[in-house]
Amino acid sequence: MKKYLFLAAVAIVAALAVMWADRKIERLTAERDRYAGNTAALLSDVERYRVRDSLNAARVQSLELTVKEFERFRADDAALIKQLKQRNRDLAAVNKTQSQTIIDLRAVPRDTVVLVRDSIITPAVAVHCGDMWFDFDGYLTDKEFVGTLKNRDSILLAETVKYRRFLGFLWKTKQIDEWPIQAVTKNPHTEIMGIEHVIIEK
Repeated sequence: MKKYLFLAAVAIVAALAVMWADRKIERLTAERDRYAGNTAALLSDVERYRVRDSLNAARVQSLELTVKEFERFRADDAALIKQLKQRNRDLAAVNKTQSQTIIDLRAVPRDTVVLVRDSIITPAVAVHCGDMWFDFDGYLTDKEFVGTLKNRDSILLAETVKYRRFLGFLWKTKQIDEWPIQAVTKNPHTEIMGIEHVIIEK
């Protein structure tokens, strides 16, 4: 009887050891894949292209960081998120987009107006140009130009997930192969200079 109990205990211990080793291998494999994906994302450039021949767009691969890695490598972003009264451990993802807007301005002077400042009457010319994305207004005197530029933008962020297929072409698995994010600015005057998508691992 003791022999059978001993053999049963050995079998249970062996089964537990195999389960523990299997989970550890699975965790290490996932960690290896995450680092490989992050390396590819960091080494790849932002892909820029056009949509409808006028709208600027950009595509980039995602980074997967743990909370500690995010706080270490993205310290400025982590500090800003804390100022928003959000806890970093509650984050799911962080997106950053850099853009620049270049507008070629051309305006025909409009009516001559009179500006009154400190009881001094100054003749001036009103200037305006714009479209649905910007307004440029101002007054030109013989000494200076004073005006305002209002720029409007709308940026669409599209996130897609491509899962790895079994043997490369069969059914989809749970492992993620690519997780790119695309940004499209609807303002034709704006160009996306950079984009970053960071997924926070729990």
